[in-house]
Amino acid sequence: MKLSIITATYNRPTQLASTALPSIQSQTDRNFEWIVINDGANSDTRDIITSIKARADFPISYIEMEHPEPSSGFGLCYARNLGLDAAGGDIVSYLDDDNSIAPEFVASMRQYFEQHPNIRYSIARQQRRRDVIRNGSVVRQGQPFVSPSNCCSLQQLLWQQEIFDSNGFVHYRSNAARWNPRFQVFADYEYLLQSACIWGESDFGLNNSILVNYIQSSIGIIGSSNYEQWATELSLIVSNQANYSILQSNAIERLEQLVDTYSNKAQISLTPKAFALLGVNSVELPPVVPPDLVEKDNDDF
Repeated sequence: MKLSIITATYNRPTQLASTALPSIQSQTDRNFEWIVINDGANSDTRDIITSIKARADFPISYIEMEHPEPSSGFGLCYARNLGLDAAGGDIVSYLDDDNSIAPEFVASMRQYFEQHPNIRYSIARQQRRRDVIRNGSVVRQGQPFVSPSNCCSLQQLLWQQEIFDSNGFVHYRSNAARWNPRFQVFADYEYLLQSACIWGESDFGLNNSILVNYIQSSIGIIGSSNYEQWATELSLIVSNQANYSILQSNAIERLEQLVDTYSNKAQISLTPKAFALLGVNSVELPPVVPPDLVEKDNDDF
């Protein structure tokens, strides 16, 4: 069983070279291919991949794409769809340029799928951290935590009671969903919904191994987003609930409550961003926060 790892990168060659690339090169199991989509055709990114492709002992597929206009939707989704089109593995995974996977990621996930032939989609657990960045420097480094929790269920992910993130998400390539460029903050969550509709609850599995190192920053997609954006995107899912048969009425009610929460925060928040630039001495955020989960009202996000 071969694994295809898709990495979409947009004008971050240094990040790609320092974070994602070394973790790809360190894999103990070489039965994988790496697919790199250079969104925007950055020349430095091209040079990095060209320099390692000839000497790599695993296949590398390199794709360039023109960065779409904002009105056309989220470029990352277009890039990941190109990666899916190019993938040749039985199973597919995702790794962003600013995150890394453990050396045993490929070995563990391949073994997991081979030992659970009924599983069609799965996630590994992540070592996560949230950092605040000002002027290119980390001014507050968050406390590490592991997510999701041990024995997390699909329902908890669909209800946003646990964090779902596409880094380390693995699914069968055959019959896979397409990434929806109408979503940005909730792109990963919407893709999980599509996957759950295709394969159902019984075909989901959690690999309890901690195989991904994920650092969320205040300047990333989530970090630079705001409550109004969260409410708008989640409302789009609710209004198109017929497309997500996996969501029963109680789950829809839950999402509607979250939309109300985000809308209210958008009106009363003292900062435009949902993930505020906290001071160095600020209290550490709870392990799970919007849009992953809103369980407590805290305006210090």
